[in-house]
Amino acid sequence: MSTAGFNDLREYLELVKQVDRCQAYEGADWDLEIGAITELQCMVPDNPLLMFDRIKGYAPGYRVISNVVNTPRRVALALGLPHEASKIEMVRALRKKLSGITAPIAPVEVSTGPVMENVLTGKDVDIFKFPVPKWHELDGGRYIGTGGMVILRDPDDGCVNLGCYRVQAFDRNVATVHIVDRRHGALIRRKYWERGLRVPVAVVCGQDPLLWYASTMAVPWGTSEYGYAGALRNRPIETVKGITTGLPIPATAEIVLEGEIVLPGGKTRIEGPMGEWAGYFAGDALPEPIFEVKSIMHRNNPILFGAPINVGAHEFYNGACIIGSALVWDRLDNQVPGVQGVWISSEARSGIMIIVSIKQMYPGHAMQVAIAASSANDRLNRWVIVVDEDIDPSNIGEVLWALGTRCDPATAINVIDGCWGMRSDPLLSPEKRARGEITASKALVCACKPYHWKDEFPPSLRSSPELLQRVREKFKL
Repeated sequence: MSTAGFNDLREYLELVKQVDRCQAYEGADWDLEIGAITELQCMVPDNPLLMFDRIKGYAPGYRVISNVVNTPRRVALALGLPHEASKIEMVRALRKKLSGITAPIAPVEVSTGPVMENVLTGKDVDIFKFPVPKWHELDGGRYIGTGGMVILRDPDDGCVNLGCYRVQAFDRNVATVHIVDRRHGALIRRKYWERGLRVPVAVVCGQDPLLWYASTMAVPWGTSEYGYAGALRNRPIETVKGITTGLPIPATAEIVLEGEIVLPGGKTRIEGPMGEWAGYFAGDALPEPIFEVKSIMHRNNPILFGAPINVGAHEFYNGACIIGSALVWDRLDNQVPGVQGVWISSEARSGIMIIVSIKQMYPGHAMQVAIAASSANDRLNRWVIVVDEDIDPSNIGEVLWALGTRCDPATAINVIDGCWGMRSDPLLSPEKRARGEITASKALVCACKPYHWKDEFPPSLRSSPELLQRVREKFKL
């Protein structure tokens, strides 16, 4: 099983400089300018990783990075995949990598690490020691946690959970941690609250991207993301003991905030709004119990990892499409035959459109796959499109060709209403939102040649793969 060629975020940055691109900016303002530059780069093909230094009001060396894993090549570098492969080949490679995980590799505790180069407690605690960006014009404030991890320990079994939840900064020692109710972190938080206890928590604001990816994956309940990340890397993650919470902290983390989330009914701040996954400010700004920060650890010349949501022609959504596609493909393979490829469109936003390529084998096969795919992930998959095996589901041009020439709207589109929805869905009407009716509809689209006469369907004008390969080799195309 291949492994990532780096041990921390800084080694990953050096790897990017060698095989990809890293663009440095000096003098940008934390107030909107860092966010606007990041957004503009999402409109550029093959955009670079961005490094901001000498940020307005901050000393040199207090840095922010963004666009960290916002292209297929950088996602591949982060996950230890072939970085010159096509998108669908990367999905296949990731599936193979994940299938090679036979058991988690538990983290190992070390006595110290780079994250402990600076330790702040008491009156020295100040979140705004770091150039926390305000990413979008309509954001409710500054967000230190967009590309970070939140560490919690289950009070029942002691399992340590890593989750990617947004963290808004308010005062020098006050923040909020926004966790959607169905996430593992919310279930753990509730256990503390039901016992009348505050929630010990550590917020990591900069870490290596492989570990970050593990925190975003649907790891089974009771399995620590540390063990999963260790298995992905094929060696254990080194941790140090948190000075306030005792939680295991990545030894090579850049910035870590430790403290407690107060009980419901205690102090709150209005959290949000923030630019959401769908590309809108569709979520509610609501009171959130505060996260009291009691200590900070950080490396010399710390790097804050930013991963804000943007809308752009080349916004790759931090590679969530590659990970999600691999996981959905695995689930489909356990339910239906003939799946040739799966792709979750980054253009349509996170999880909204699942495209599945199949080799049709029997009547109703395409619809069976569509139904299975519609419940194969926990996102708002509003569209499921099933195409034939000659269509690359990661090539939106080919998918549109199939939709335009193989899909009869009168017979090939089925709509299911009353499905699970999300409060941050921009299509959730004010009336439904007010009465708590958080539901949505799904469209199941069969953009395949009609099964009963697929052999009589007009032949494609495409040349055979064998001919194209022969010509490529002969003329070095």
